[in-house]
Amino acid sequence: MEMRVVWVMAIALMSVMILSGCLGPSEEPTPTPIRIVSDPEDLISFAFSPNFQDDGTVYVGTDPGGVFRSFDYGDTWARSNDGLIDGVVTDVVMSPGFPNDDTVFLSTVRNGVFRSTNKGDLWEQTSRGLERRSVAVIAISPDYVSDRTLFAGTQFRGIFRSKNGGDSWEQVGLPSSNVLAIGISPEYATDGTIIAGTGRNGVFRSVDDGESWEEINRGLGTFERGGATVVRFSPDYARDQTVFLGTKEEGPFKSTNGGNFWRPVDEGLTSLKTVGLVISPNFRRDGLVFMASLNGNVFVSNDQGEKYENTLVKGRTFRTLEISPSFASDGTMFVGGSLSKFSRTTDGGTSWEDIEVEVEE
Repeated sequence: MEMRVVWVMAIALMSVMILSGCLGPSEEPTPTPIRIVSDPEDLISFAFSPNFQDDGTVYVGTDPGGVFRSFDYGDTWARSNDGLIDGVVTDVVMSPGFPNDDTVFLSTVRNGVFRSTNKGDLWEQTSRGLERRSVAVIAISPDYVSDRTLFAGTQFRGIFRSKNGGDSWEQVGLPSSNVLAIGISPEYATDGTIIAGTGRNGVFRSVDDGESWEEINRGLGTFERGGATVVRFSPDYARDQTVFLGTKEEGPFKSTNGGNFWRPVDEGLTSLKTVGLVISPNFRRDGLVFMASLNGNVFVSNDQGEKYENTLVKGRTFRTLEISPSFASDGTMFVGGSLSKFSRTTDGGTSWEDIEVEVEE
């Protein structure tokens, strides 16, 4: 991907370099903040610190620029690629114990999974046992601090599990499936429930920590047009048994019985190309669900995902949407498709601001 950058340099220095013939494409000045003004990296995944309200930490995975991080609520960003050998990042997740263990994971399109235990200062490849290094999605147990469990969805080799913090992986199911989305129950420690969405083979559920899987496609139709994009469990899943499934072409679906039956919930949506779907951490009380579409819309539902209305229209490609874990108090979400310009709300989606990123190298 070509990138045009604007360097602010002293006029005298520029003149000297031009006259001497030294201003060539292979020479770069001392790194300074860069403003990306065209053909930037695609945004693929945002990840919020579980302590975002206090530490302001958020990561973003890009294609092909690797990973970037911010420690000031998204105001400024820096590359975080030391040790990373694959710049096409497909997903980023943070340890629930991040405030204490500084641990972040990311998945890549060619080289499997990487882990950092120092907030992204340095990455190490942790892909031993992954038969297929093309990993589309990575999911982390809500009880990771104690169980050290992660799941990885791969291209046509199914789901892999690690129970030692990513040191090694084993295949646990769906061996011929292209797994594009994984959701883990917030009650995983007691119910062992994982739901996985695939490209064309439908949706599957495990209730025994990934040891066995059953197909749960009732109400979903043929799943012929691109498959799943996101799986989200209600924060109050133990009580309401609610799960949302986003699809590439057919909009969102909702289940209120743990995936036994799905129904479309698309009233008010003007686009069904679901690239992101998030649920308010205070879902039981506020009923808020947000859905982002590929063609630049964010829709909001305040009735637990039954009916939607438009809250943001940008007319540019979106690829990911994420919500702050402290949304009830900070009202923060990020949405976007390009690192050069994405959108942030800090009032629960009532208003959005564009962020034109200046990246500190």
